[in-house]
Amino acid sequence: MTGPARKLKKSAVKNIVRFPAIKANGGKVILVESILESKFCLHLEFDPTVQAYFPQPQTFKVPDRDGETIYTPDFEVHYTSGARKYVEVKPSKRAASVEYQQLFARFESTLINPNYKFVVVDERAIYQRPLLSNYEKLYQYRKRPLLEMANLHHCAADIRRSMALSQLIARLGNRASLREIYSWLALGYLRFDMHSETLTMSTEVEFYVD
Repeated sequence: MTGPARKLKKSAVKNIVRFPAIKANGGKVILVESILESKFCLHLEFDPTVQAYFPQPQTFKVPDRDGETIYTPDFEVHYTSGARKYVEVKPSKRAASVEYQQLFARFESTLINPNYKFVVVDERAIYQRPLLSNYEKLYQYRKRPLLEMANLHHCAADIRRSMALSQLIARLGNRASLREIYSWLALGYLRFDMHSETLTMSTEVEFYVD
């Protein structure tokens, strides 16, 4: 896929945000139209079923009573299963307006390829706590991890039960730096329930290494 179908420019109603992607634009910075969209990117980056995603992927001509409306979805998402989705990220109040509801319904009806679906994602799905807080804390380590697989395997072989993060750090001592341990968390080699618990030093963590 080529670059964005629509160039983003700052305006009085749009706040262009730079997001340091991994799964988009060859791992380079992408531009998105809002902070809400940048937070949605975190969900895409941590979702293991997402292979790649593309902001402002394609512009469509959507038929309406007056002729047609030009519409560009916010994202196209490619999944490891082969499925594809066009995604509109929109605050719930705006997405619920009659204007947008009609546009979204018309656009969805134009999708001929059964492999493509269309979804609208709002702030209620994106600002899930503590999930988003954990993504925000760990993303820098996912983007630029400190990872030596041999050391990871040695440490995981030595510690075969769950324990508080602070206890794990003390147990490992100088065998692993804090950045390396947080990289394991960000990459899923060291796990906790990100959906229900905010990561702190008292969080129970456990190795998951093949």
